[in-house]
Amino acid sequence: MADRPPLTPLVYASSEQSSPSKIGSWISADPGKLGDPLKHNAPLDRKLAVWDDMNRSTLVDLDVFEDKILWPQHKGPFPAPTERAKRIATEAVQSLFYSDGSTTPAKNISEDAIAQMIVHKLINRVSLPYKHKAALSQFKSSTTDDSQLQVDAAIYPDDQLPVDERPNWTHMRFFIEFKKGGTCNDPFDDDAADGQAESWAESRQKIRGQLLDYMRNVFLYQHRTGLYSLLINGPEFRAMRWDRSGVLVTKATNYPQDPVSLLRILWAFAFLSLAEQGLDPTAILLSPDSAEYKRMDLWAKANKALDMPYMPGDDLSQFFPPSTAATGTCDTPQTRPAPTTRFKVNQPSTPVFDFVRKKFRESLVSNWPRYKLFVGPDGREFLVGKPDFDSKSMFGRGTRGYIALDLRTGELVWLKDSWRPFYVGVEPEGEYLRTMTADPENRLAVPTVIAHGDVGEQCTFASTFAAPKAVEDDVHEGTESADAPPTPAAADPPQAAGVKRRHEEDASLETAGATRGKPLTTKQGLRHLIHYRIAVEEVCLTLDQFTHGVQLLKLIEDCIITHRDAYERFGLLHRDISTGNILILPRIDEIEEKHTVAWHGLLTDWELAKYVPKDNALQRARQPERTGTWQFMSVAYVANPERPVIVADDLESFFHVVLYQAVRYLRHSWSKRVTDFITTYFNTFQQLSNGTQICSHYKDLLIRCGKLQHGGSALRFYHILSDKSKGLSPMNNFLDEWLSLFVERYAAIQGLEDIDDDDDDDDDDDEAPGGEDLLTGGIDDDGRIIPYDPSVASLEIWTSEGRDEESPPERLRNHATMLALFSKHRTMGAWPKQDKRGDQLSKDYDPRPHVIAARSRVESALIQASADRSGSSKKPRLDPEASIHYDTGSAGARPSSSAPSNRSASRGPRRGPSSSRGNANAHRTLSWS
Repeated sequence: MADRPPLTPLVYASSEQSSPSKIGSWISADPGKLGDPLKHNAPLDRKLAVWDDMNRSTLVDLDVFEDKILWPQHKGPFPAPTERAKRIATEAVQSLFYSDGSTTPAKNISEDAIAQMIVHKLINRVSLPYKHKAALSQFKSSTTDDSQLQVDAAIYPDDQLPVDERPNWTHMRFFIEFKKGGTCNDPFDDDAADGQAESWAESRQKIRGQLLDYMRNVFLYQHRTGLYSLLINGPEFRAMRWDRSGVLVTKATNYPQDPVSLLRILWAFAFLSLAEQGLDPTAILLSPDSAEYKRMDLWAKANKALDMPYMPGDDLSQFFPPSTAATGTCDTPQTRPAPTTRFKVNQPSTPVFDFVRKKFRESLVSNWPRYKLFVGPDGREFLVGKPDFDSKSMFGRGTRGYIALDLRTGELVWLKDSWRPFYVGVEPEGEYLRTMTADPENRLAVPTVIAHGDVGEQCTFASTFAAPKAVEDDVHEGTESADAPPTPAAADPPQAAGVKRRHEEDASLETAGATRGKPLTTKQGLRHLIHYRIAVEEVCLTLDQFTHGVQLLKLIEDCIITHRDAYERFGLLHRDISTGNILILPRIDEIEEKHTVAWHGLLTDWELAKYVPKDNALQRARQPERTGTWQFMSVAYVANPERPVIVADDLESFFHVVLYQAVRYLRHSWSKRVTDFITTYFNTFQQLSNGTQICSHYKDLLIRCGKLQHGGSALRFYHILSDKSKGLSPMNNFLDEWLSLFVERYAAIQGLEDIDDDDDDDDDDDEAPGGEDLLTGGIDDDGRIIPYDPSVASLEIWTSEGRDEESPPERLRNHATMLALFSKHRTMGAWPKQDKRGDQLSKDYDPRPHVIAARSRVESALIQASADRSGSSKKPRLDPEASIHYDTGSAGARPSSSAPSNRSASRGPRRGPSSSRGNANAHRTLSWS
């Protein structure tokens, strides 16, 4: 079996679609999820996308692709091209490859010559059915495309064919990429000994990165269930069908020898219906001349009579008529209509917070497509423009969030479109939200569902094709409440002889047999996904828009109360507490006829929630991968994802959220070290030589020791007094006391580790790959990583298999202690109102080059270690573009004064995952500035 790099974890902060969380995934580390979008950089983004999306391809024979994917047998006979079309295709190909009359095809034909022949002499001359035509666009990009992509060619409807040599991403039906030929330009490997469809070679990865970039852009502009494409590489072509679970790709076919083989793919595609071509029939593209398109423009216009300010304490009385109610709270602006005389007749007759209308206006980008989406079993209609948020990954949930116009009410709402993993017996997010808001007298502070539901019977076909029997069996396993996933359009299972399966590396993680609460995953690792939409009333602000420190605590406290009520009243555990899932909801408080704005914390994104028994001993992990946003996960859970998330884990995640926001935005003594701290604490990982990834040693050490130290100094928050001097903030005492709770918890966990110490005496003393122990002890005053000394600060993360960790002090097992802590500190001391400084993270911080460098370094070291063990003389190929900035140190280095003290240090070196004892538990720690 060929040596190849394992997937390696990445390390920058994330949102939203992160279960299961794979530290090795750039999408779970993309800062865009925290409202910090990075400008598109093709070389960097493509390299990261390729690494994230390996193991997503299924190789098939060409006849299988034709009969089982492109034109399934239930559709009837395959649509054969006309004799005229066959003749034109044959003449076009022969004119290029056999121009000199030779019986041997010409070599070294240029990419442009191939493109001109295929588009102008073949596709546009054969007259594809239903007026499909092709256009070249290899030298220009669309004026609406921020990423400036230049796809070589694409097929369009005749009436939408671009004439300016620029790609029309809105109307593209089928794209084509041309290469001049050779193995170096083919991203797939038909003959790999280990069954790996994708090649790890640098040049071949670049081509795959291009394809992924184009695919993602089509899915961004359009609403799709799938997409067909062609890669024409010199004298060979590959046909592909993509969806959110993976890609089905044919083995390379020599078309100069059989020009009709290429024509058959194009001809049959032209016969497909719009839905079969991959267009979503529940998303209607609006014409600029339509009434609904114009209505969106009208709704977006600023209106002083309706647009309300939204800052805390703003007086909104002018927007509301006198009310007979003495007191009360308006959950949304729409609950109290203003006098009709104030309104323009063509706009909705209810006030709206001006930031909501502004965000809707910003989504109506010139020449960006607008759609009408149908949501829920009743097909409720919503109008949307450019997404406010979109996932950067081609594969996976593909989440997009919109400010949407509800056509039924005329209100602006939030709409989320995603592909949810299918779990037997697990409900979609909307069901959880409706459960928690069913009682109007005791409803929880969570989003209010307007409409939700799976989108028709749309599910990922690639996962169904890869293991159709497993999908069918798993759908009917589990409880009676489990909904069967929809049947894909292409129904018949593939013939085993025609499908090339990938090597199954870990049967325990990628099994086709689903049990209750386990994700449905094919033997090839393709997750089965179902299209899902949900619309909710609340349009919120992101958490980073808080105005001062004590307000931040109040917002977090609101969400902890919601978390408590969901757990105690409904048995629901959120399991994905992160800074992206805690939002600010401006609401209208009414007291004695006066309406004012008040901000409240809203806990959102419950798609990963789970019903859990109150007895922790009865809990079992729902899936064999980390659930949540890993940078905010508890130290204990990151170390052992096999065990279920418990309340204590979610409560620790709230701490990480507060720390992240406070260090990034409040005034404190580390103002010049914010980027270093965020990198070291949140965005650094440790990788064991067995492939396991755990959180940074610095984060582990801080949580266990309870001391906020960095660069040799303690973190101290302050505010500016009237005489320009600095006054200490109550935030310091609050965080110190909060940290003490986690010290107790991990002391209890460490006590369990001590029991296992004597059992590890026989561990081997192998070194980490490359012979280096790269643990860190923090960051010094110059921003360099300090070598870690396990003999002084050896605090292991507990990872014993099958261990029940639930024996911390009772006060750590529920919400009461933490809520009492919040209440105590929020109401005592003089909290300043001017302690927010603004974003202190470096504005030019771009983690992508460092991510690439780190991954290349680790992967090369692991390949070399594998080669050394096998006695191979093959050397790893280092990425020539990769460079990494970190210091290394041996286990015997002197301890740093910046590392928090360790009350257990006198015990000497330990043999848990934080020690270099045992090859399986050796570490490599990565960080970048």
